[in-house]
Amino acid sequence: MLLLAAHDPVDHVLPHAFFRLLPTNLNFGLESIPLLGFPLSSEFYFTNQLLMTLIAAGLCLLIFPRLARAYGAQAATPPAPRGVFMNLFESLLQFIREEVARPVLKHRTDRFMPFLWTLFFFILFCNLLGMVPLAEILQLVSGGKLRHVGGTATGNIAITGGLALCAFFLIHVSGVREVYHGLLTGTYGHHDAHADVPGEHGADAATGVSPGRAALLALPLYVWNFAPHVFKPGANAGALAKVSLHAADVVMWLVLFVLELIGAAIKPFALMIRLFANMVAGHIVLASILMLIFGAQTIAMGYTVGAISALGCLAISCLELLVAFLQAYIFVFLTTLFISMAVAPEH
Repeated sequence: MLLLAAHDPVDHVLPHAFFRLLPTNLNFGLESIPLLGFPLSSEFYFTNQLLMTLIAAGLCLLIFPRLARAYGAQAATPPAPRGVFMNLFESLLQFIREEVARPVLKHRTDRFMPFLWTLFFFILFCNLLGMVPLAEILQLVSGGKLRHVGGTATGNIAITGGLALCAFFLIHVSGVREVYHGLLTGTYGHHDAHADVPGEHGADAATGVSPGRAALLALPLYVWNFAPHVFKPGANAGALAKVSLHAADVVMWLVLFVLELIGAAIKPFALMIRLFANMVAGHIVLASILMLIFGAQTIAMGYTVGAISALGCLAISCLELLVAFLQAYIFVFLTTLFISMAVAPEH
C-alpha cells in the first residue's frame, strides 16, 4: 500500500539522496559535456541505489570466499560437496564457464572466469535485491521515518554504465595483451585459419621479439587489425597490382575502421541500456498496475480491479524473477562474445 501511495509510478525506481559525498565542484566550471551536450553535475550524493550496490558487493564478498573454502575442504575428501546452497552456486558457476564462456573463449576460458563470474553474480544480486520491498518494509516498521532505503541498483543508468565501461576496458586491454603475447612468443598471426597466409594479420613474424618492442607494437598492431583488410594483395601479384591493392586496402580500411570504432562504442552502450531499461520497465509496470486500483469508481469495482491487479502483479513478479536471471546471463554472454572477438587473432 505504501507503493500505491507514491505520487507517480517511477518514484520508487529513481535515486534518492541520503547525504552529499563530495562538497567540491568537479565539473571544472562546465555545465555540459562539450560537443555532446550531456549535463554535468557538480554534486555527488550517496543514494539508495549506491547502498544496494554496496550490499550486493558485500554479499559477493561474504558468500563466495566462504563457499570456496567449504568446497575446497569437502572436495579434498570424499564424498563430493553436498548441500542445496553449495550445489546451486556450483551449478551456476559451472554453467557460466562451460556453456557460456568455453564455447567461444576455448583455451582462454579460465583467464577470464574471475571477471565473468563476478560480473554475473554482482548483476544477479543487484537484480534480486531490487525485487525485495525493503524500502516499503522499513518505511512501515519505522512509521515513515525511513524512506527509500531499498531499490534496484541496476535501475540506475550510471551503475549499468559503470559495468559496461569495465567490460569495455577489459575487452580492448585483453585484445592488446593478446597481440603483445603473440609478438613475444612469435605466435602472432599463426592461427588455424590463416597460419599459412603470408602477411595476414602479421603472420610474417615467425619468431618472437623483445618485450620492449612487443610493448611498442602491440597497440598499433591491434588498431591496424581492428578493421579487416579486404584488398590484401596475394604473394603472386605483380608490382602494379600490389601498389593498387595496397592503396585500395588503406582507403577501405579507413572506412571500415570508422565503422568498427562506432561499433566498439555501441557495444558497451547496448550493454548499459539493455540492463537498465529491462530492470526499470518491470518495476514501473508493477507500480502502474497497482495504481489502477485508485481508478475504481465503486467499492465493487475496487475489489474487482484490486483482485485482478494483485494477480497481474504476481504474474509479472514471477516474470521479473526470470528477467533478473536472464539479464545477468545476457550481459555476461554478450561480454564474453565481445572478449572473444578482441582476443581471437582472426578478428
